[in-house]
Amino acid sequence: MIKAVISIGLLTYLLYTQIDNMDEIWEAIGHADPVLLLLAFFLNVFGYLLCSWRWRILLAAQKFDVPLMVLIRAYTIGIFFNAFLPGLMSGDFMRAYDISDRVGSYTRSFLILFVERLTGMFGLLVLAALALPFVGRDILAQTGVHWVLLAVFVLLFIASIGLALMRKERRQTSTFSLPGAQKLQSIAGKIGETSRAFGSEMGAVYKCMGISFVFQANVVLHYFLIGVALGIEVPVWIYFGIIPISLFVMMIPASVNGIGIREQIFVYLFGAFGIGAPQAISLAWIGFGMVLIQAVAGGVIFAMRKRQRSDSVDPLAWSSASSQE
Repeated sequence: MIKAVISIGLLTYLLYTQIDNMDEIWEAIGHADPVLLLLAFFLNVFGYLLCSWRWRILLAAQKFDVPLMVLIRAYTIGIFFNAFLPGLMSGDFMRAYDISDRVGSYTRSFLILFVERLTGMFGLLVLAALALPFVGRDILAQTGVHWVLLAVFVLLFIASIGLALMRKERRQTSTFSLPGAQKLQSIAGKIGETSRAFGSEMGAVYKCMGISFVFQANVVLHYFLIGVALGIEVPVWIYFGIIPISLFVMMIPASVNGIGIREQIFVYLFGAFGIGAPQAISLAWIGFGMVLIQAVAGGVIFAMRKRQRSDSVDPLAWSSASSQE
Protein backbone atom coordinates (compact mmCIF):
# COMPACT_ATOMS: atom_id res chain seq x y z
CA MET A 1 0.00 0.00 0.00
CA ILE A 2 2.82 2.40 0.91
CA LYS A 3 4.64 1.56 -2.35
CA ALA A 4 1.47 2.22 -4.34
CA VAL A 5 1.07 5.63 -2.69
CA ILE A 6 4.72 6.45 -3.46
CA SER A 7 4.32 5.37 -7.10
CA ILE A 8 1.18 7.47 -7.56
CA GLY A 9 2.77 10.42 -5.76
CA LEU A 10 5.97 10.36 -7.83
CA LEU A 11 4.07 9.99 -11.08
CA THR A 12 1.56 12.72 -10.23
CA TYR A 13 4.32 15.12 -9.20
CA LEU A 14 6.28 14.43 -12.39
CA LEU A 15 3.31 14.90 -14.69
CA TYR A 16 2.19 18.04 -12.83
CA THR A 17 5.61 19.72 -12.88
CA GLN A 18 7.11 18.51 -16.17
CA ILE A 19 4.17 18.07 -18.54
CA ASP A 20 2.01 20.94 -19.73
CA ASN A 21 -0.34 18.75 -21.76
CA MET A 22 -0.75 14.96 -21.54
CA ASP A 23 -1.58 14.95 -25.24
CA GLU A 24 2.15 15.48 -25.87
CA ILE A 25 2.87 12.01 -24.47
CA TRP A 26 0.05 10.29 -26.36
CA GLU A 27 1.07 12.07 -29.55
CA ALA A 28 4.68 10.92 -29.17
CA ILE A 29 3.54 7.33 -28.59
CA GLY A 30 1.04 7.49 -31.45
CA HIS A 31 3.69 8.65 -33.95
CA ALA A 32 6.23 5.99 -32.97
CA ASP A 33 7.46 3.73 -35.79
CA PRO A 34 5.53 0.43 -35.37
CA VAL A 35 8.19 -1.64 -37.17
CA LEU A 36 10.92 -0.50 -34.78
CA LEU A 37 8.61 -1.05 -31.81
CA LEU A 38 7.93 -4.60 -32.97
CA LEU A 39 11.66 -5.23 -33.34
CA ALA A 40 12.24 -3.80 -29.85
CA PHE A 41 9.56 -6.14 -28.48
CA PHE A 42 11.27 -9.14 -30.09
CA LEU A 43 14.56 -8.08 -28.50
CA ASN A 44 12.78 -8.02 -25.15
CA VAL A 45 11.46 -11.54 -25.70
CA PHE A 46 14.92 -12.68 -26.83
CA GLY A 47 16.32 -11.34 -23.57
CA TYR A 48 14.01 -13.55 -21.53
CA LEU A 49 15.04 -16.53 -23.65
CA LEU A 50 18.65 -15.75 -22.73
CA CYS A 51 17.66 -15.66 -19.05
CA SER A 52 15.93 -19.03 -19.34
CA TRP A 53 19.06 -20.48 -20.92
CA ARG A 54 21.17 -19.00 -18.11
CA TRP A 55 18.82 -20.59 -15.57
CA ARG A 56 19.17 -23.98 -17.28
CA ILE A 57 22.97 -23.79 -17.12
CA LEU A 58 22.85 -23.17 -13.36
CA LEU A 59 20.40 -26.04 -12.88
CA ALA A 60 22.68 -28.32 -14.91
CA ALA A 61 25.58 -27.31 -12.66
CA GLN A 62 23.50 -28.73 -9.80
CA LYS A 63 22.90 -31.96 -11.81
CA PHE A 64 19.28 -31.14 -12.67
CA ASP A 65 18.21 -31.56 -16.29
CA VAL A 66 15.16 -29.35 -16.80
CA PRO A 67 13.89 -28.82 -20.39
CA LEU A 68 14.36 -25.30 -21.71
CA MET A 69 10.68 -24.99 -22.65
CA VAL A 70 9.68 -25.70 -19.05
CA LEU A 71 11.97 -22.90 -17.88
CA ILE A 72 10.68 -20.48 -20.53
CA ARG A 73 7.14 -21.18 -19.35
CA ALA A 74 8.12 -20.67 -15.72
CA TYR A 75 9.99 -17.45 -16.60
CA THR A 76 6.95 -16.06 -18.40
CA ILE A 77 4.77 -16.84 -15.39
CA GLY A 78 7.38 -15.12 -13.22
CA ILE A 79 7.05 -11.97 -15.35
CA PHE A 80 3.32 -11.99 -14.61
CA PHE A 81 3.84 -12.16 -10.85
CA ASN A 82 6.64 -9.56 -10.94
CA ALA A 83 4.37 -7.14 -12.77
CA PHE A 84 1.29 -7.47 -10.60
CA LEU A 85 2.57 -8.31 -7.12
CA PRO A 86 4.62 -6.10 -4.77
CA GLY A 87 8.26 -6.88 -4.13
CA LEU A 88 11.31 -7.26 -6.35
CA MET A 89 11.36 -11.05 -6.21
CA SER A 90 7.67 -11.98 -6.35
CA GLY A 91 8.20 -13.64 -9.72
CA ASP A 92 11.32 -15.42 -8.47
CA PHE A 93 9.39 -17.03 -5.63
CA MET A 94 6.86 -18.29 -8.16
CA ARG A 95 9.55 -19.51 -10.54
CA ALA A 96 11.25 -21.39 -7.71
CA TYR A 97 7.97 -23.04 -6.78
CA ASP A 98 7.14 -23.86 -10.39
CA ILE A 99 10.14 -26.16 -10.85
CA SER A 100 10.70 -27.21 -7.23
CA ASP A 101 9.23 -30.65 -7.96
CA ARG A 102 11.96 -31.19 -10.56
CA VAL A 103 14.69 -30.05 -8.17
CA GLY A 104 13.37 -31.87 -5.12
CA SER A 105 13.33 -28.88 -2.80
CA TYR A 106 11.88 -25.38 -2.84
CA THR A 107 14.87 -24.12 -0.86
CA ARG A 108 17.35 -25.46 -3.40
CA SER A 109 15.24 -24.18 -6.29
CA PHE A 110 15.16 -20.66 -4.83
CA LEU A 111 18.91 -20.70 -4.08
CA ILE A 112 19.65 -21.50 -7.71
CA LEU A 113 17.49 -18.56 -8.73
CA PHE A 114 19.31 -16.39 -6.20
CA VAL A 115 22.63 -17.22 -7.88
CA GLU A 116 21.01 -16.46 -11.24
CA ARG A 117 20.04 -13.05 -9.88
CA LEU A 118 23.61 -12.48 -8.73
CA THR A 119 25.04 -13.25 -12.17
CA GLY A 120 22.49 -10.87 -13.68
CA MET A 121 23.54 -8.15 -11.28
CA PHE A 122 27.17 -8.76 -12.22
CA GLY A 123 26.43 -8.32 -15.93
CA LEU A 124 24.52 -5.10 -15.24
CA LEU A 125 27.28 -3.83 -12.94
CA VAL A 126 30.00 -4.38 -15.56
CA LEU A 127 27.94 -2.70 -18.27
CA ALA A 128 27.12 0.24 -16.00
CA ALA A 129 30.76 0.66 -14.95
CA LEU A 130 31.93 0.64 -18.58
CA ALA A 131 29.28 3.20 -19.47
CA LEU A 132 29.92 5.65 -16.62
CA PRO A 133 32.28 7.87 -18.67
CA PHE A 134 29.44 8.50 -21.16
CA VAL A 135 27.12 9.85 -18.47
CA GLY A 136 29.28 12.78 -17.49
CA ARG A 137 30.96 13.86 -14.26
CA ASP A 138 28.29 16.44 -13.40
CA ILE A 139 25.43 13.94 -13.50
CA LEU A 140 27.44 11.43 -11.47
CA ALA A 141 28.10 14.07 -8.82
CA GLN A 142 24.41 15.04 -8.64
CA THR A 143 22.97 11.52 -8.51
CA GLY A 144 25.69 9.72 -6.55
CA VAL A 145 24.99 6.64 -8.65
CA HIS A 146 28.66 5.63 -8.56
CA TRP A 147 28.23 4.97 -4.83
CA VAL A 148 25.29 2.71 -5.64
CA LEU A 149 27.47 0.80 -8.08
CA LEU A 150 30.22 0.53 -5.48
CA ALA A 151 27.76 -0.88 -2.93
CA VAL A 152 26.51 -3.44 -5.46
CA PHE A 153 30.10 -4.42 -6.24
CA VAL A 154 30.83 -4.98 -2.55
CA LEU A 155 27.73 -7.17 -2.16
CA LEU A 156 28.64 -9.23 -5.23
CA PHE A 157 32.21 -9.59 -3.99
CA ILE A 158 31.00 -10.86 -0.61
CA ALA A 159 28.67 -13.34 -2.33
CA SER A 160 31.52 -14.60 -4.52
CA ILE A 161 33.73 -15.09 -1.46
CA GLY A 162 30.88 -16.97 0.19
CA LEU A 163 30.62 -19.35 -2.78
CA ALA A 164 34.37 -19.90 -2.73
CA LEU A 165 34.37 -20.67 1.01
CA MET A 166 31.58 -23.19 0.55
CA ARG A 167 33.72 -25.38 -1.69
CA LYS A 168 35.11 -27.19 1.33
CA GLU A 169 32.92 -29.91 2.81
CA ARG A 170 31.86 -29.16 6.38
CA ARG A 171 31.40 -31.66 9.17
CA GLN A 172 27.89 -32.52 10.30
CA THR A 173 26.71 -30.78 13.44
CA SER A 174 24.45 -32.25 16.08
CA THR A 175 20.70 -31.70 15.79
CA PHE A 176 19.14 -29.40 18.37
CA SER A 177 15.96 -30.42 20.16
CA LEU A 178 14.39 -26.95 19.99
CA PRO A 179 11.08 -26.65 18.08
CA GLY A 180 11.74 -26.13 14.40
CA ALA A 181 15.50 -26.66 14.78
CA GLN A 182 15.50 -29.78 12.61
CA LYS A 183 13.68 -27.91 9.85
CA LEU A 184 16.19 -25.06 10.03
CA GLN A 185 19.09 -27.52 9.93
CA SER A 186 17.58 -29.16 6.86
CA ILE A 187 17.34 -25.80 5.11
CA ALA A 188 20.89 -24.89 6.18
CA GLY A 189 22.09 -28.23 4.82
CA LYS A 190 20.51 -27.56 1.43
CA ILE A 191 22.09 -24.09 1.37
CA GLY A 192 25.49 -25.64 2.07
CA GLU A 193 25.08 -28.37 -0.55
CA THR A 194 23.94 -25.91 -3.22
CA SER A 195 26.75 -23.47 -2.44
CA ARG A 196 29.39 -26.20 -2.54
CA ALA A 197 28.04 -27.47 -5.86
CA PHE A 198 28.38 -24.00 -7.36
CA GLY A 199 31.80 -23.63 -5.77
CA SER A 200 33.00 -26.68 -7.69
CA GLU A 201 31.24 -25.57 -10.90
CA MET A 202 32.44 -22.00 -11.16
CA GLY A 203 32.86 -22.42 -14.91
CA ALA A 204 29.07 -22.53 -15.23
CA VAL A 205 28.77 -19.45 -13.02
CA TYR A 206 31.29 -17.54 -15.15
CA LYS A 207 29.45 -18.60 -18.30
CA CYS A 208 26.23 -17.23 -16.86
CA MET A 209 27.99 -13.97 -16.05
CA GLY A 210 28.89 -13.68 -19.73
CA ILE A 211 25.29 -14.41 -20.75
CA SER A 212 24.14 -11.77 -18.26
CA PHE A 213 26.40 -9.19 -19.88
CA VAL A 214 24.91 -10.01 -23.31
CA PHE A 215 21.41 -9.87 -21.82
CA GLN A 216 21.95 -6.42 -20.30
CA ALA A 217 23.40 -5.12 -23.57
CA ASN A 218 20.29 -6.48 -25.28
CA VAL A 219 18.13 -4.50 -22.82
CA VAL A 220 19.97 -1.32 -23.78
CA LEU A 221 19.46 -2.00 -27.50
CA HIS A 222 15.78 -2.68 -26.77
CA TYR A 223 15.39 0.81 -25.29
CA PHE A 224 17.52 2.32 -28.08
CA LEU A 225 15.13 0.98 -30.71
CA ILE A 226 12.16 2.38 -28.80
CA GLY A 227 13.96 5.73 -28.65
CA VAL A 228 14.63 5.70 -32.39
CA ALA A 229 10.97 4.80 -32.99
CA LEU A 230 9.99 7.87 -30.94
CA GLY A 231 12.41 10.10 -32.85
CA ILE A 232 14.77 10.58 -29.90
CA GLU A 233 18.08 11.70 -31.42
CA VAL A 234 20.60 10.39 -28.92
CA PRO A 235 23.62 8.22 -29.89
CA VAL A 236 23.46 4.57 -28.85
CA TRP A 237 26.42 4.91 -26.46
CA ILE A 238 24.43 7.41 -24.42
CA TYR A 239 21.82 4.68 -23.89
CA PHE A 240 24.59 2.39 -22.66
CA GLY A 241 25.31 5.04 -20.06
CA ILE A 242 21.73 5.84 -19.05
CA ILE A 243 19.86 2.52 -19.12
CA PRO A 244 22.09 0.42 -16.80
CA ILE A 245 22.15 3.22 -14.23
CA SER A 246 18.38 3.64 -14.54
CA LEU A 247 17.86 -0.09 -13.97
CA PHE A 248 19.92 0.04 -10.78
CA VAL A 249 17.90 2.99 -9.51
CA MET A 250 14.64 1.17 -10.34
CA MET A 251 15.76 -1.70 -8.09
CA ILE A 252 15.16 0.53 -5.08
CA PRO A 253 12.14 -1.17 -3.41
CA ALA A 254 10.24 2.08 -2.87
CA SER A 255 7.52 1.78 -5.50
CA VAL A 256 5.38 -0.79 -7.30
CA ASN A 257 7.37 -2.25 -10.18
CA GLY A 258 9.47 0.92 -10.45
CA ILE A 259 6.44 3.04 -11.43
CA GLY A 260 7.21 6.67 -10.71
CA ILE A 261 10.92 6.02 -10.22
CA ARG A 262 11.29 4.82 -13.81
CA GLU A 263 9.74 7.99 -15.21
CA GLN A 264 11.66 10.30 -12.86
CA ILE A 265 15.07 8.84 -13.69
CA PHE A 266 14.36 8.81 -17.45
CA VAL A 267 13.23 12.44 -17.44
CA TYR A 268 16.28 13.46 -15.40
CA LEU A 269 18.99 11.53 -17.26
CA PHE A 270 17.64 11.94 -20.80
CA GLY A 271 16.85 15.56 -20.00
CA ALA A 272 20.56 16.10 -19.37
CA PHE A 273 21.08 15.34 -23.05
CA GLY A 274 18.35 17.68 -24.29
CA ILE A 275 15.44 15.21 -24.49
CA GLY A 276 12.07 16.61 -23.43
CA ALA A 277 9.98 15.11 -20.64
CA PRO A 278 7.15 13.91 -22.96
CA GLN A 279 9.59 11.83 -25.03
CA ALA A 280 11.39 10.48 -21.97
CA ILE A 281 8.11 9.44 -20.33
CA SER A 282 6.91 7.91 -23.61
CA LEU A 283 10.11 5.86 -23.73
CA ALA A 284 9.55 4.65 -20.16
CA TRP A 285 5.88 3.81 -20.72
CA ILE A 286 6.38 1.92 -23.99
CA GLY A 287 9.16 -0.14 -22.41
CA PHE A 288 6.99 -0.93 -19.41
CA GLY A 289 4.03 -1.63 -21.69
CA MET A 290 6.00 -4.34 -23.48
CA VAL A 291 6.73 -5.96 -20.14
CA LEU A 292 3.02 -5.87 -19.30
CA ILE A 293 2.17 -7.59 -22.59
CA GLN A 294 4.46 -10.47 -21.65
CA ALA A 295 3.04 -10.42 -18.14
CA VAL A 296 -0.48 -10.91 -19.51
CA ALA A 297 0.82 -13.81 -21.60
CA GLY A 298 2.35 -15.24 -18.43
CA GLY A 299 -0.98 -14.94 -16.65
CA VAL A 300 -2.71 -16.86 -19.43
CA ILE A 301 -0.05 -19.59 -19.29
CA PHE A 302 -0.39 -19.75 -15.51
CA ALA A 303 -4.19 -20.17 -15.73
CA MET A 304 -3.91 -22.85 -18.42
CA ARG A 305 -1.17 -24.67 -16.52
CA LYS A 306 -3.32 -24.83 -13.38
CA ARG A 307 -6.18 -26.37 -15.35
CA GLN A 308 -3.78 -28.85 -17.00
CA ARG A 309 -2.40 -29.92 -13.65
CA SER A 310 -5.82 -30.80 -12.29
CA ASP A 311 -6.93 -32.63 -15.46
CA SER A 312 -3.95 -34.50 -16.79
CA VAL A 313 -1.16 -34.48 -14.23
CA ASP A 314 -0.84 -36.49 -11.07
CA PRO A 315 -1.63 -33.98 -8.28
CA LEU A 316 0.89 -35.67 -5.97
CA ALA A 317 3.68 -34.78 -8.39
CA TRP A 318 2.86 -31.08 -8.02
CA SER A 319 1.98 -31.04 -4.34
CA SER A 320 5.37 -32.49 -3.50
CA ALA A 321 6.90 -29.04 -3.99
CA SER A 322 5.43 -27.90 -0.70
CA SER A 323 6.16 -31.10 1.23
CA GLN A 324 9.68 -32.11 0.22
CA GLU A 325 11.51 -29.68 2.48
